[in-house]
Amino acid sequence: MSGGDDPVILIHGAWQGAWAWARFVDAWRRHTAIPVHAVDLPGNGVDGLPARDASLERYVAHVGDVMDRLGRPVSLVAHSGGGVVASAVAERWPGRVRRIAYLAGMMLPSGVGFGQVVARMVTDHPDATGINPWLRWPEPGVVSVVPPEAAVAIFLHDCPPDVAIAASRRLTPQGLGGLDLRARLTAERFGRIPRLYVEATGDRSVILPVQRRMQALVPGARVVSMHTGHAPQVADPMGTLAHILPFAQGRTA
Repeated sequence: MSGGDDPVILIHGAWQGAWAWARFVDAWRRHTAIPVHAVDLPGNGVDGLPARDASLERYVAHVGDVMDRLGRPVSLVAHSGGGVVASAVAERWPGRVRRIAYLAGMMLPSGVGFGQVVARMVTDHPDATGINPWLRWPEPGVVSVVPPEAAVAIFLHDCPPDVAIAASRRLTPQGLGGLDLRARLTAERFGRIPRLYVEATGDRSVILPVQRRMQALVPGARVVSMHTGHAPQVADPMGTLAHILPFAQGRTA
């Protein structure tokens, strides 16, 4: 892997925004001059697009626009459902993506949705449903929200209480079109991009058996473990940095 000073694009997961990376970005900028850019995906409440209109295509196009502005190859770091976006971006522009790091991320095979993986595991792992039983649907079957108390319990249980409460209150409505994501991937394009998978052993949303099932379904990533919940970048930004920065620099941690 070359290009140790490539800009890094941070891709958030469902119900979130660029703000979810704030603690990590602060740690990053204190330890490296490598440019880092946290994106706000379309429909998350920042750009005015209704949540119901969110889609993988819009997400990919938005990240592509960010890459255009940067004008050079990038590293992608994707949390949770942002992993599908990162995979799709790499498939579309393999020459512009140096590497992908998945942070408790959805690293899925071509054409497979996260819900399909969970459905096959839920009999043996009932807690694989993660946040789903807690969701509220102000637009039934179209737009969901996460109650703050559920966010603290499932996403942020290991974060400092003040940080967890503040983050839980910033979650925004999420359209199903930006939640039920399936990327079409090929070995010739996505498959040649170096990957790192940072698993979160205490994750209550994407539980560890599901993370490891995705690793088996899409082999080839280097895997490291963090003893955190679903949001390592919030709970332990310095620990997250210790894995992501060496990878972004093209070296091992």
